[in-house]
Amino acid sequence: MIAGMAQAQLITERAGTSQLLIAAAGSLQGANGTFFRSDITIINYRSDADQMVRLQWLPQGTTSINVTPVDITLPKLSGINREDFVTDVLQQSGLGSILVTAITSNGMFDASGRLHASSRIWSNQPGLSTGTVSQTFPTIAVADINSSRLLILGQRRDDRFRTNLGLVNLDPQAQTFQITVQADARTELLSVPVPALSMQQIPLTGPPATNLQIAVTNATQGFQSTRFVAYGSTVDNATGDSWSSFGYVVNP
Repeated sequence: MIAGMAQAQLITERAGTSQLLIAAAGSLQGANGTFFRSDITIINYRSDADQMVRLQWLPQGTTSINVTPVDITLPKLSGINREDFVTDVLQQSGLGSILVTAITSNGMFDASGRLHASSRIWSNQPGLSTGTVSQTFPTIAVADINSSRLLILGQRRDDRFRTNLGLVNLDPQAQTFQITVQADARTELLSVPVPALSMQQIPLTGPPATNLQIAVTNATQGFQSTRFVAYGSTVDNATGDSWSSFGYVVNP
């Protein structure tokens, strides 16, 4: 791991990269009367050229190898925004991640790309026809994804809140992750397989805990990829309001 690489990226997003990851996006029914959609903006910061962009949907629980990507063109110093991006642009539904890649006119990786994206997952507040609740998910440059162990803080679960853990595997081979959850005085262990080029989100159920400390380690037998990210997402059971935390690397 190169010191100061992914650690800083998870705090300050990098604007202007050739490939980035939106870790969680979707169009799906949630609990307690919520329906979650993704409001996504993607910007081409190149001032000298339009940019072709390939959008690869990484579905939950299933490899994306057979999912046809969507190619779009962003004019120079311009971009695209959709409040239901997964449905309107990708023609997909459910939960997944989006790999955003600058490409050339012949479909090859374009190292000159200067892309940036913002993303929030939102729902109408349960029982109301107006007003929304949402959570923001930071994007990350794929070049900064390089770790064998990630830590997540700031999540909780009790009668008010539920917490989910998300894992994104960018490797072309399936990977298995060991999850260690320190829930107040208890330690909980989970093993989560994630197919190649896909994501998996699981509920972290159990007794109430006001300060979940989550460690994610690649436990794959044989080749252990460092091309993964993890996040925690806590949702208010009454309103659907929520927050998220990206996994981070502790400096050695």
